[in-house]
Amino acid sequence: MILAPLPGYAATLRRMTIAALNATALWLSAPAHAGPGQDAMAAGDFKRAISILEPQAARGFAEAQFLMGRIREQGLGGPVDLERARYWFSRAAIQGNKEAREALAAMDARTRPAAPAAPAPAAYAPPVATTTPAPPAAARPVPESDAQRLQAMLVGRVPADRTAAAKLAEAIAEKAEGGDTVMAVLLGEYFESALSGTPDFAAAARWYGKAADRGHPVALNNLGAMYYDGRGVLQSFAEAERLYRRAAEEGDRVAQFNLALMLGQGKAGSANVAGMLEWLGKSAAQSYPRAQAQLARFHFEGVAMPKNLVEAARYFKLAAEQGLPNAQYWFGRMTARGEGVKRDLEVAATWITRAADNGVPVAMLEAGRIHEMGLGIVSDNARALSLYRRAGEAGVAEAAQRLAAIYEKGELGVAANPAEAQRWAAMARK
Repeated sequence: MILAPLPGYAATLRRMTIAALNATALWLSAPAHAGPGQDAMAAGDFKRAISILEPQAARGFAEAQFLMGRIREQGLGGPVDLERARYWFSRAAIQGNKEAREALAAMDARTRPAAPAAPAPAAYAPPVATTTPAPPAAARPVPESDAQRLQAMLVGRVPADRTAAAKLAEAIAEKAEGGDTVMAVLLGEYFESALSGTPDFAAAARWYGKAADRGHPVALNNLGAMYYDGRGVLQSFAEAERLYRRAAEEGDRVAQFNLALMLGQGKAGSANVAGMLEWLGKSAAQSYPRAQAQLARFHFEGVAMPKNLVEAARYFKLAAEQGLPNAQYWFGRMTARGEGVKRDLEVAATWITRAADNGVPVAMLEAGRIHEMGLGIVSDNARALSLYRRAGEAGVAEAAQRLAAIYEKGELGVAANPAEAQRWAAMARK
């Protein structure tokens, strides 16, 4: 970490280099789109998690797709739905998500469903005619609007039907052209998604632009993200920052985080650490977990502010409770060591294991040790072995080394297997 050894908070801010920020930032690395970009399963509040993750997953974010797969696979907040779990895991795996590929492999090991490993969205089939009498008028469901039907397809609540979706998009376009910003944002999401066939980023940017011209904060943020990435528009960090700032000033917590990201990294000019901290604080005050986690990391490292482990633990816990996997790991790690919070191995085991289940490779290694040695929980060799394997397959060298020793010596209830020991030893050297 590159920090000038000068006393005082103001001096530290003046002398901080962008390299120091980049070395510290775990989450301050990519813009978030509509809704909490990296929000995950909230602690026990899975219905809220689904409401956040489904739109993100439908718009192509691999982490959200992976987490939606976990939710459907485990029946969190609703019934188990292995078909939808496989669908979301496949979408994430196509984008290179290692955890999703592992989840698909695990599903294949347990059962061989008829669905292909990487299915396309199923075609919509109209209901089959039936002789069953229609329900009384009072019991009939209220028909969904065109916008609601299109949104249901975008978030995966109903099977995708591109032909029907195109007709729905056409039906709401008149309202969007007439100034309905909600419809314009929905059309932006539609053209940005695969539901329209090949995503039409230029069309998405045009619809976001119509709503952004009228000050819609989500449209401003999403259009800012398109300028940041250069999707559908000529890449312009200056324009992205301008749009993020407009949305941030309207109170959009995701845009506030994105603006902080740009100011801290100096994407559109010189790095502005004070501005970064201001907007991170505003986003965190609105309970945006990525902002909370970033402030936690800065407090933990003493970057851009004096080191404060108590504040670091507090912010990590806030983000962890909203389901941010990396924050779950870091809060568990700090709790295990008694850093900024009372040492409690049982609490630490819970959070680290939760982070492992949510796909954090280093947490898989730590959770393996916890389950092997019974740190705060009853030891479980089978669970420890499974966690070590997941960590090793995710590229954690220490996990591969431990597995090599396990198979060489025949530990944790497995028979000695020199070939398997050599295989893991070779993976540890990669």
